[in-house]
Amino acid sequence: MKKISVGGLGDAVHRVMTQVIHQDGAESQTQRRVRESSGELLKRLNIELPEDVHKELKLESVMKGISMRQLIEEMLRARYR
Repeated sequence: MKKISVGGLGDAVHRVMTQVIHQDGAESQTQRRVRESSGELLKRLNIELPEDVHKELKLESVMKGISMRQLIEEMLRARYR
């Protein structure tokens, strides 16, 4: 990138662009979540559920002694194997 100096504006733009470039690289690395036990790369999925479905999932997860995330993962793996 060619630096243009207009009353210091070129330097300011260069500093901001450099920060953005460095932040993008750092964020992409920190956003990658890995399951520690297996090294498996994880992706986030946010969903909204009707309250009654949420309660049923919560109840089943408590009865099985696992988290809701684990319960939903088990259900999805069973469905897509």
